Amino acid sequence: MSGSLFEHRMTLRSIGLALVAFVILGMADSGLGVAWPSMRDFMGRDLSELGLLLAALSAGYLISSSMFGRLERSLSLGRLLVIGASLLAASAIGLAVTVGWPMAVFATVVMGLGAGLIDVGMNAHAALEFDRGAINNLHAAYGVGATLGPILLTASLASNLAWRGGYAALAALQLGVAFAIWRGRARWAREPVADEETATAPGNPPKVAVMLLVFFIYTGVEVATGQWSFSLLTLDRGMGTGAAGVWVALYWGGLTTGRFIFGAVGERINASRVLDLSIASSLMGLALLWWDPAGLGVLGLPVTGVGFAAVFPTMVALTPARMGRVRSTRMIGYQLAAANLGAATIPLLLGLLAGSAGLGWLPAGLLVATAALGGLHLWLDSSRRGVSIRPA
Repeated sequence: MSGSLFEHRMTLRSIGLALVAFVILGMADSGLGVAWPSMRDFMGRDLSELGLLLAALSAGYLISSSMFGRLERSLSLGRLLVIGASLLAASAIGLAVTVGWPMAVFATVVMGLGAGLIDVGMNAHAALEFDRGAINNLHAAYGVGATLGPILLTASLASNLAWRGGYAALAALQLGVAFAIWRGRARWAREPVADEETATAPGNPPKVAVMLLVFFIYTGVEVATGQWSFSLLTLDRGMGTGAAGVWVALYWGGLTTGRFIFGAVGERINASRVLDLSIASSLMGLALLWWDPAGLGVLGLPVTGVGFAAVFPTMVALTPARMGRVRSTRMIGYQLAAANLGAATIPLLLGLLAGSAGLGWLPAGLLVATAALGGLHLWLDSSRRGVSIRPA
């Protein structure tokens, strides 16, 4: 009894630290856009060059996330998480003290490398060791951090510390996370996978390709909805900037709140049913946004946000059941790399659609992409309806 109680406390501490790590990860990711105007004035760069920094961030993330499975074979998960948190702290220090463009680019690549290690490592560990409710809470914590990041950087700008004070604070927080992970690195150890599971774990190439495509499409649509909605509302539908900003915030708020709700629900709803309901809700929300009856299409944004809420965490949680524990860590690394590519590619493609056909067609593009996501989900689910997401 005492042993199981100790293990329960260890799990709770791991979950708590993972939540804190994801809050700070969200803060780091979301703060760059707020910091950029003052950074670019100091460095004498063009406003549009924020896109180059974001590309550098994505490049670092893709490298570390796609290599995570191989790295874990030679380094323990705990060590990789310490390295990831340390890289994030180093990147924040680099941005806080940067004296020019090359240093800022390098620090942003380092940020991507650290973010990839933390994101994949925490997600893989959660998929194997935590329940689905904890995974939803993990992604909700990222949303909280994504909300707090701009607030922290804005406060730093208002106090005449420019962007440097905000990134100095982020560095201190991230160093605290790195130290906490290092002290409790034994908690991140996992039991080895049995030989028979290694031999029988599924390795279906079509299934792998579809799983990666699902992450590519979903993340691209989630990001595109948040990025393009403001332009749709203000430039195509004539809404004021203040009101449009509120509705976009409600979309992200619905996404984060929905994850906390599904975190509370936990395992009480079958994972396949959660995805069925989530994708159906997001389709209804996007259809409403496109149809826009009596100017009420904006109500589709929070509906879509809540619909999207559980999709990503649930897909991550299903990975061990679909691929086997032995392949799940590497697969999650590839999935998150595909998600990162989707977040960069699909908003760009929809921007090209808006440029050629008009902003009014953006909801239609989002709706078609989400319908394709639903079809791919049904294909993946057809052979394993009702599967438990926690391997025996």
